[in-house]
Amino acid sequence: MYENWLLPKDTMQTTIKELLDALGCNLEADTVLDYIQNDSNYGNSNLSSKQANEYAQRLAHKATNAKTFLKKYEDLKSRNIDNLSDLILLFYKLVYDEKKTKFTKPKVAPKPILGDNKHQITKEDVPQIKDKLLKAVDESKKLVMKSFEEKESSKLRPNWYSSLDLPSWQKDHPAMSWDFPKEPLAINASLAGVPIVSQENIIIDELLYVFSGFPGNYIVHQTVKDTYDARTFIISDDLDDALKQIVQQMLPLASNYSIVKRFIENCNMWSGQVLHALVAAIEILLKDYYTMIAQLETEHMSGSLTLQKLWYFVLPTMHTMQVLAAIVTNIGKSELRGGSVLTVLHDKTNTLMGDARAQEISLFLTERSCRPYLSILDQWIHEGTIVDPFQEFMIEDNELINKEELPVDYSADYWEKRYSIQRDRVPKFLDKFTDIILRTGKYLNVISQCGNAITKTNTEEIKYSLREQNYGAIIQKAYAYASKSLLELLLKEYDLMGRLKSVKNYFLMSQGDFIVQFMDATDQELSKKIDDIIPSKLESLLGLCLRLSAASHDPYNEDMRVELLPYDLQFQMFKILSIETEDEKEYKQNKDCLPLTGIETFSFGMEVKWPVSLILNHKAIACYQMIFRHLFYCKHVERLLCRVWLNNKVVKRFSEARLYADAFALRQRMLSCIQHLQYYMCVEVIEPSWCQLIHSLDKVNNVDEVLERHNDFLESCLGDCMLTSPQLLKAVTTLCLVCVQFCTFIQSTGCCGSTTSGSADSFSRSVSRYGLRFTAALLSVLAIIERMARDNNTNKLLNISARLNFNTYYVKQLEKFCADDKLMDNDKKASGS
Repeated sequence: MYENWLLPKDTMQTTIKELLDALGCNLEADTVLDYIQNDSNYGNSNLSSKQANEYAQRLAHKATNAKTFLKKYEDLKSRNIDNLSDLILLFYKLVYDEKKTKFTKPKVAPKPILGDNKHQITKEDVPQIKDKLLKAVDESKKLVMKSFEEKESSKLRPNWYSSLDLPSWQKDHPAMSWDFPKEPLAINASLAGVPIVSQENIIIDELLYVFSGFPGNYIVHQTVKDTYDARTFIISDDLDDALKQIVQQMLPLASNYSIVKRFIENCNMWSGQVLHALVAAIEILLKDYYTMIAQLETEHMSGSLTLQKLWYFVLPTMHTMQVLAAIVTNIGKSELRGGSVLTVLHDKTNTLMGDARAQEISLFLTERSCRPYLSILDQWIHEGTIVDPFQEFMIEDNELINKEELPVDYSADYWEKRYSIQRDRVPKFLDKFTDIILRTGKYLNVISQCGNAITKTNTEEIKYSLREQNYGAIIQKAYAYASKSLLELLLKEYDLMGRLKSVKNYFLMSQGDFIVQFMDATDQELSKKIDDIIPSKLESLLGLCLRLSAASHDPYNEDMRVELLPYDLQFQMFKILSIETEDEKEYKQNKDCLPLTGIETFSFGMEVKWPVSLILNHKAIACYQMIFRHLFYCKHVERLLCRVWLNNKVVKRFSEARLYADAFALRQRMLSCIQHLQYYMCVEVIEPSWCQLIHSLDKVNNVDEVLERHNDFLESCLGDCMLTSPQLLKAVTTLCLVCVQFCTFIQSTGCCGSTTSGSADSFSRSVSRYGLRFTAALLSVLAIIERMARDNNTNKLLNISARLNFNTYYVKQLEKFCADDKLMDNDKKASGS
C-alpha cells in the first residue's frame, strides 16, 4: 500500500505527528497511518488549494490553539508537502464525522481469565494479582473523585449544559469588542506645524472615536492590569497645551465607558439572570450614549462643533458614566451574583439621595435587575415552587428524595432542612421579610404535595421600590393565605387534634384499661431476655388488647406497633444529654452490657403519614417514647410491689407474721413512693401541660406556631418528669431498681410457711439492708430535687419532694443517720484514747 503514497513512510509519519500536535488531538500517528493503509479511497480527494484552506480553517476551530494550528499548516504548505490536502481532509473527517470513521486497530490476544483452565492460579501468581487489584482500586478511586469534582463544578449549570457547544466569541474574535480591541501602539503621527484650528478638528474626531471604545492616532489607550482598573491614555506631545488640558478633562468619560464595556463583555451565560438583567438595563442607557455620540459626529461633520462645545455636551454624560462605572466595579471586583448584586444596587440608590439624576439612573438599574429575582419570589410565595437554574434566589431547595413518598424519618428533618435560607443571596431590602418568605413557600409546598390545588389569590406584580411597604403588603397577604390554608388542611382534613389525642392515649397512658390489659397479656413475654422475645407475638397481643379495650373506638389504633430498643431508658437519655459534651465519645462507643429484659427495652411506635408527620415527626415520637418508657417502668415496679402485697396477705395467716412486719412496712413505703411518682408525672405534669397545649393550639395562626407549642410541651414534660437531668434520672432509676430487687427477694424467700430462728434473723437483716438502701436512694432523689429547685428557681419539682417526704419523715431519718454516725465516731475516738 505504501507504494501508492507520494511521501515516504517516515516523512508521512513526521507530517502527521506535527499536525496532530498542532491540533491538540490525542490520536497516535501510528493509528492514523494504519487507518490510511486500510482506506482505499485515501489520496483520491483532488481538493483545490482553496478547498484545503477552508477545511484547515474549520479544523482550527476545534484545535486547542487555532493560531498555532494554522501557522503549522502554512509552514507545511510552504514546504510543498505532498498530499497535505488529503491529510487535512482526513483529519476533518476524524474530528467532525467520528461516527462514519472507524479505526482499524491491531488485534490483541485476550488476556487469560482468572480461573480459566488454560491458566490455573498458583502461589507465584498471587503477588502479581494483588498488585493488579490494588492498581485497579486506585484507578477506580481516581475515576470516582473525577466524577465527583465534575459534578461539583457543574452545580451552577442546568442539565442541558452538556449538550451545548457554545462559541467563545470574545476569545475567537477579539475585534468584536467595543473596548479598545487592538493592542496599544506608540504615537507615530505628528501634529507639529499643524494650525491650532486644524488640531482642534483632528482631536475632536479622535475623541469621538475614543468615546466609542476605538483607538486613535493622537490619543492612545494603555493596557489595564486588572479587569476593573481605570484605563489611562497618552496624548500627543505636539497638541496645543490649552487643547490638551480640555482633552484631559474629558478622557475620564472614555475610561469609565471602558470599565462598563468590560463588565458587559465579561458577563457570560452562567452569570445568572440578575446580572443579565443588569447588563440589559446598562445597554439601554448606552443606547442613549451612542445616540449622543452620533449626534456629536453629525455636528462635527457640519463644522460647527468646537472642543468647548464638546466639553459642554458631554459633561452631564460624564457623571452618568461615572455612576455606572462605580456600580459595575463594585459588583465585578467582588464577583457578586443574584441577591448580592441587588443589595449593592439598593445601597447605591439610597446613597444618591442628594443627586436626583444619578439616583434616577441607579433606581432604573435596580428595578430592571430585580425583575427576574422578584419573578422567582412571586412564584415561590404564590405557588410554593422554585425555578432558579443559576442558584441566585435566597431560598435553596435541598430536595433529596421523591416528593410523593416522604417517609417519617425524612419528615423529621424536612421542615428544617428541605428548604434553607442562603444569607448571602438575600437582598438587603428583603432582609426583614426573609422568615415570612421562607414559611410562605414551605406552607404552599406541603399543600401541593398533599395533592391539593393552589389558587393564586393575588394578581398584583411585585416591583422594586424604595418604600418597603409596596411589596411588603403583597408578601404579608401571601403569607396569611398560605398559613391559613395549611393549618386548615392539617386540622380539618387530616385531623391533627385527633392524632394528638391518640398519641396521648397510648404514649402518655391516658387509656388506662388498655395499658392494664396489655401489661397483663405481655407480662410473661416481656419478662424474658430481649433475645428470647418473639416480636410477632407482642404485635399479636397488642392487636388483641386494642380490640378488647376502650381503645377499639380510636380511629388511629391500627397505626400502633411495638418496638424493642437495643438500650434501656437511662442509657438513651444519657446518650442524648451527652451530645456536645465531654462524655459524648463515651456513649458513642458500643460497650458490652448485661442482657436486658423486654420491660427495659419495650416501647410503643406509631406510623404517622404525611403531612401530619411534620408535627408528629421522628424526633417528637422519640420524645413521647422516652416519657412512655419512664411511665411504663414505674407502672411495672408498682405491679411487682402489688404482687408482694398479695403474698403479705397469705403470710398474715401464720403465727410468724410478726417476723415480716418490717418487710410489710418497707413494701408499703416503696409502693407509696412509686405511686406518688406516677401521680406526680401523670396528674401534676402531663395533664396540666396537655391542657395548656390544647388551649394554645386553638389560638395558633400557622404551622410554625403549632410546631413551637408542641415542642414546648414535650420539653416541659421531659424536664418535669425528671428525664433531662442525668443525676436525677440516675437517682430515680436506682430507687426503682432497689424496689425491683426487694420484690425479687421477697418472691424468692417464699414466705408462706413457718420460719426457723436462724433464717428469720437472716431475713430480718436482709430486709433492713433493703430498707437502708431504699432510704438512701430516696434521700438522694430529694437532695437533687432540692438543689435543682434552688438553682433553677423552679417550684414544680418541689411538689414531688413534698409528696415523697410527707411530714418530713425522711428528713428526720437523715438527721437520725447523721446523729448515729457522729455517736459512732465519738465512741471510736474514746476507745482509741
